[in-house]
Amino acid sequence: MKFLIVDDSPAMQTIIRRSLEKAGYADIEFKLASDGSEALDIIRTWEPELVITDWHMPQMNGLDLMHECNRQMLGIRFGLVTTETSPERIQEARDAGALFVLHKPFEMDEFQRALVPIVQGSVEGEELLSRQQHDQTTYDLHLPALSALTTVINGVCHNPIVLEPTDMRSIDYRHLPYVVSLFCDHGHANVKAVCILDLRAAAVLGCSYEGAAEAVMQQCLREQLLDRHLLDNIKRLMKLTGALFYDPANKQDLDLKGVHLIPKPFERLEKLGASTGDKRLDLRVGSIEYGEGQMILMEVVD
Repeated sequence: MKFLIVDDSPAMQTIIRRSLEKAGYADIEFKLASDGSEALDIIRTWEPELVITDWHMPQMNGLDLMHECNRQMLGIRFGLVTTETSPERIQEARDAGALFVLHKPFEMDEFQRALVPIVQGSVEGEELLSRQQHDQTTYDLHLPALSALTTVINGVCHNPIVLEPTDMRSIDYRHLPYVVSLFCDHGHANVKAVCILDLRAAAVLGCSYEGAAEAVMQQCLREQLLDRHLLDNIKRLMKLTGALFYDPANKQDLDLKGVHLIPKPFERLEKLGASTGDKRLDLRVGSIEYGEGQMILMEVVD
């Protein structure tokens, strides 16, 4: 992932860069700019995936930089790290598209909480579900069989997992963030099915895959965050889960399109969580070592 850090203070550039490195994300690249004008030149040629910018800088400030990128429709995502505290000004930044606004000096856990939803894909996940186009084709998608799902998951997990059917329940937002996995058929963009894991279920699966210490599970619940390596563990399990869906129309299973950490409710997710019908499987995900959580597998229909 490519990060552009924009600040007229070399010391703050270093602090932000080290904070990104301490967050533990692999395959990250950095470029630095000292004001908005310099940053704009880099954005046009390098196309960073996230720009972390100061507000008050010479030449072009951070807010003007966001406005200019919006005007040129460059499709750049921004976060602000600033001394600005005025609620009106902060709202102005959010209206311009800032995904987060952190106040200097920030704590590492604040930075991590702001960054995780972006790096771990909640923005993309929300966009994919929200812009899902209605498909007029009638499908008879087969959900994974419980016995097969249990066998596959326990075949690769270090610690045993128990999957048990439960009554259909709406999404419980006390257990945010959610991990939402999206599945599509081969070669197509439309999402055909989802797996929704509450934080407890996601942590149980991620920890069980590698046999993590119980303290890792407790840290996830306490901080309401999933480390990157736990999310990677879930991706491995969801890739196997995709092979257990079956679409008779295409005579194929489904591909995993992405796994996304969703830190807050949004309309499309609420609609999915409230839907009923026979194309939905509600499960309790349990482990002796880590406790239990909620898992929903379901077909995506409008």
